Amino acid sequence: MTKSVLIVALFLLAGSAAAAQSAAHGDSQQQRVVDPDMPRVLVDVPNHASFSSRLRILNAGVSLTSVHDSSAGWYTLVTPAMAATFSRHYSLDISIQVYLYRLAESETTTVPTVPPGPPGSPPPPVTTTSQLVAHKFDPGDIFLSGHAFFASQRMTETLSPSITLPSGDTSDGLSTGRVTFDLDSHSTFRLHSSAFLLDIGGGDSTSLFNRVVTRDYTSLGYLAHFQLGGMLALPGRSTFQAVAYEQLPLGDSKIYATLTRPGYPAKTVVSGRSVSEDNGFTNSLSVPLTGHWTLQGYYNRSLRLKTDTVGMGITFIARGQSTRRKQRLSYYDQLLKQ
Repeated sequence: MTKSVLIVALFLLAGSAAAAQSAAHGDSQQQRVVDPDMPRVLVDVPNHASFSSRLRILNAGVSLTSVHDSSAGWYTLVTPAMAATFSRHYSLDISIQVYLYRLAESETTTVPTVPPGPPGSPPPPVTTTSQLVAHKFDPGDIFLSGHAFFASQRMTETLSPSITLPSGDTSDGLSTGRVTFDLDSHSTFRLHSSAFLLDIGGGDSTSLFNRVVTRDYTSLGYLAHFQLGGMLALPGRSTFQAVAYEQLPLGDSKIYATLTRPGYPAKTVVSGRSVSEDNGFTNSLSVPLTGHWTLQGYYNRSLRLKTDTVGMGITFIARGQSTRRKQRLSYYDQLLKQ
């Protein structure tokens, strides 16, 4: 997909967000209270949007995020997304990350200009150097996810099959150049004002796992992934989440990276099962400002790669939280259903 097509798609998503917001203002008096058992429908953007199954319309949102990676420097990206809810149990969303600014490693080959030597003499040495080059408006892959949500009194379960459509640049670590897939089971075990979280899943790319964190690489190869942690309700409908994760390859993997990894001669490497393995901790905080605007931040520590990633951004939702819903739901339900 060319950059021009992605630019058009970005503006279409922005237009859809504005249209949905206008529709929300027009029918605010007739809108019913949002079902408290509705799942979150925009996995990454937003992390805190849900809307009534009785309103058979699309929802849309966009997030602006600034990220610092200890190995690759600063990123600035915008993520538009759209979602459709078909019932209280099933939804579908699509999103794409567009990097407004990022640094990527570029190799430069220098051939010295020396006069030719006598016949049979060796050619002049060729020098290859690597440097970080600024890239602007780089699109990543398109993410398409479905969600099946089920709830009981103390437990919720969300099954999410996902795929990526290759629209990013493989040479800069933004895509594998192929369609990839993932299946995740997200379980929530409720307590008084907190919850335990458990994720178990597998697929063939790291880009579909732990999408809260912006990485400087993606991979192609079968893997299993796990997350275990907890969520805590804070004043003002804010939430704090802390998880430990493990990303376990099940075979040989290919890595597409922004930077050359230590011990490998090129950014794109093929190796054994350990090349795409990762584990560590992720802490995230969400602070709703209004029904439409949410501040979000996270800190990720990769124990295996020894890297730190910090991100902070703001998310806008066209059809945001209902104030009437806030009155109807308990403090704990607000935590799980924001």
